Amino acid sequence: MEIYTQDRVVRRYAAHLPADPALLRRAALREGGRIVQLPPQREVLIDVLDLSTANTTGTFKAWLACLAVAQCLRREQPLVLAQSSGNTANALAAYAVHTGLRAVLLHPPASRRRIAPDLADSGAVRFVEVDAPEQRIKAVLAECTAALNLPAAPTPADQDEANKLRAFLLRDAGRELGRRWDWHVQALSSGYGPLGYYQGLRELRREPGGAVALPRFLGVQQEAVAPFVHALGLDDGRAARAPEDHGRAPEPELLEPTLFRRSLTEDLVARMRRLCDESRGTVRALANSRYLQLEPRAVTLLRDAGVPVAAGADGVPHERAGLYALAGALDAIEQGLIRPGERVLAVYTGGAAPAPTRRYHPHFRARPEEAAEVVARAVAELRR
Repeated sequence: MEIYTQDRVVRRYAAHLPADPALLRRAALREGGRIVQLPPQREVLIDVLDLSTANTTGTFKAWLACLAVAQCLRREQPLVLAQSSGNTANALAAYAVHTGLRAVLLHPPASRRRIAPDLADSGAVRFVEVDAPEQRIKAVLAECTAALNLPAAPTPADQDEANKLRAFLLRDAGRELGRRWDWHVQALSSGYGPLGYYQGLRELRREPGGAVALPRFLGVQQEAVAPFVHALGLDDGRAARAPEDHGRAPEPELLEPTLFRRSLTEDLVARMRRLCDESRGTVRALANSRYLQLEPRAVTLLRDAGVPVAAGADGVPHERAGLYALAGALDAIEQGLIRPGERVLAVYTGGAAPAPTRRYHPHFRARPEEAAEVVARAVAELRR
């Protein structure tokens, strides 16, 4: 059941962003959020922050793309480079089409099924599929920005600023609903979403009369990609597994390609450690068996509450990042980490947008050793 909704989030809180409000209005499409209430689970109250259904291309990256594109317009940067696992690429492409920006977007092969074909056909962007792991693609991006004298978008500062708006939205929602949340739960890749949110909470707490609650943070990672768990020393040697699977150690399969980040910077680790320390939070990994055990229940809870969960013809959810957040919350409830009487806010970051009805084909495909040259060709096409 929907209990709160807000549209025009970026425009509404533009005064809190280091950007020209007129350019934000020019860049804006759909940047919203809503809260739905789920039935209590073991006497734990559960709400979901739905950042999928009210946003362009069905992902919370819309807020980020709106800000990043507005900043490009301010700096008069008509062409930018980016790399993504899918959601950021789709969002940037949509906002580029809207504003007349041009962008070359790098992605790994695993993200091919996530790219929207209509955006690829727009003429405003070129997609380059690089057959390489995340760190190598990031290195290619850095090499190309230097060699071609082009900026990369979004910047880390854009990530923090866009994601901190969640704090202002939830402050206003809490006041209207008369409630506070004891836990904030989100699936983690790079972690910019919750890092930005807690930055926004710190800003609010510094304001006069800014006595906002600081919910405990629970970050959820999949078994195959759990670098924060390991970096923070939170790994006890096994991910949270289905009870019948203890004692086994199968090679974990990557279930959700958007939760892709395997290598972390020292800064990201330090910031996540601070977040966990100040919120008395933690980061946990879910074994594949445990996640798959909880997934049907999470899907049913969301759909019954009016949150779409897009799936393919085989019934497999199109995106599982938001499902990981809810499944992680359910697991923490059953394990006793989240206790009866507490209220949880699980973040549904994407997955409501329907899967593409036709096949996407990248404009270019490149092996790692030729990727820089291929990106240069893509840039040359957009400059004609």
